[in-house]
Amino acid sequence: MGSDFGTQSAVGDDIRKAAEAEGESQKRVPADNLEKKSPERVVIIGGGACGMATATKIRRQSDFEITLLSRDSHTAYSHCGIPFVLGREIDSFEKLIVKPQDFFRKNRIDIRLNEGARSIDLDLKIVRTGEGVYPFDKLVIATGSLPFIPRTGGKNILPCGIFTLRSLADGILFEKALETAGKVCIIGGGTIGIECAVALAERGIKTFLITRSKSLLSRQFDPDISEIIREHLEGLGIEVVSGEPVVFPESFWKEKTLHVGNRQFPADLVLIASGVKPEISLGLEAGIEIGKAGGMIVNEMLQVKAGEKFLPCVYAGGECVEITDLVTGEARLSQLGTTARRMADIIGNNITGKHTTFGPLADPWIAVAGDLQFGGVGITSRKAESHEIIVTTGFSHGRTRASYFPGRKDVYIKLLFKDDFLVGAQLAGGEGIKERIDALSLAVRKKATIWDLLSLETCYAPPVSMLVDPLRPAVKDAIRNIKEKEDNKIK
Repeated sequence: MGSDFGTQSAVGDDIRKAAEAEGESQKRVPADNLEKKSPERVVIIGGGACGMATATKIRRQSDFEITLLSRDSHTAYSHCGIPFVLGREIDSFEKLIVKPQDFFRKNRIDIRLNEGARSIDLDLKIVRTGEGVYPFDKLVIATGSLPFIPRTGGKNILPCGIFTLRSLADGILFEKALETAGKVCIIGGGTIGIECAVALAERGIKTFLITRSKSLLSRQFDPDISEIIREHLEGLGIEVVSGEPVVFPESFWKEKTLHVGNRQFPADLVLIASGVKPEISLGLEAGIEIGKAGGMIVNEMLQVKAGEKFLPCVYAGGECVEITDLVTGEARLSQLGTTARRMADIIGNNITGKHTTFGPLADPWIAVAGDLQFGGVGITSRKAESHEIIVTTGFSHGRTRASYFPGRKDVYIKLLFKDDFLVGAQLAGGEGIKERIDALSLAVRKKATIWDLLSLETCYAPPVSMLVDPLRPAVKDAIRNIKEKEDNKIK
């Protein structure tokens, strides 16, 4: 809502009383004049994918006053592009800036860079920063996440030579430090760690990729598909160290050595890419409910919950909120830019009066490491086991082009079925991975069965496919495994 009298057509004394209640001076107007409506005041906390996209969405659909508070020093940019600047596939960080500050200024969106919110008062409907107080009619919390910093001591300070990549400024600092680095340790076996490891290896920097999990991408891949990624990285000269936690010696800044199990690794620089955690401190202090997965609880309109009710004027989106898993039905986090962008559309619509809802997600994802593409959708065998879901898998190894066509590349496909329904897929290969994941994502959402996929018609041309698409052998392998399980039950 706008000011208390902004939605009424009061005249005379009614206008004077309403203006006094707002602490404003208001001239009397003739009784036959209607009062001009005051614009809604929207405050957005966070300048990441969700926050920036929400601001532009609201502007396209309204004349509201929009203020965006960001602790960042840059406007809308692609965080996912940072590894590719480090690998010099993109020649500057400036090219990652999608919309400069002038764009927002021309569109009357007040961007306050380097000004983070310090507190939210839901009763007074204000946001406080170190620079001032911002009243709101509608509030959007899009604070994103913070790096997870593994540490053994009580200090939470990054020593000299240790970096994270949560912002464009982080990337610029790390790139500068790389100019004199010969050996770099990357901590974390997720997509960012892998993409950065390949980027550095391609620059001729000796790179160690260290993960405490037994396999890379342990939350996203089963060990058999993960092993394909590991072999690719090792083929590029990257040393992958798994199954042991990292210990930072107190004098790392002097020794430049990390301890992993019984081994020591020299490192001019260390990049921490060991995951993130939702930035929920503002919401928590304001009384907003936090869920079991660690993010803010929101309803289908992405309104936050405080006490026993969802607040009609406060929304949240991006990495700081919980979503519902399409397969398991449970709350979890989503750290995908595509999710943040979809949430921005939902929030923008609801704030401007276009009722829109946000449903469960299958979370299709993809990453690129040099010549290898890999990704997936739905659940893994590990997640299925943790939720007591019995799955049957099917696997295939094929090629991306006809056997006689130049440039053919390997493709690996693993499918997971529950009660004949597709609930997960994991893929790796040299090309064509995104398109397959997109199709399989639709199959998961539409609850396609194993028989639907077996009867799927696929197109063929020698430069882009095999005559029999590699998906079909994976489906047939799953059918054989299902029959084998049934036969064992009979015995």
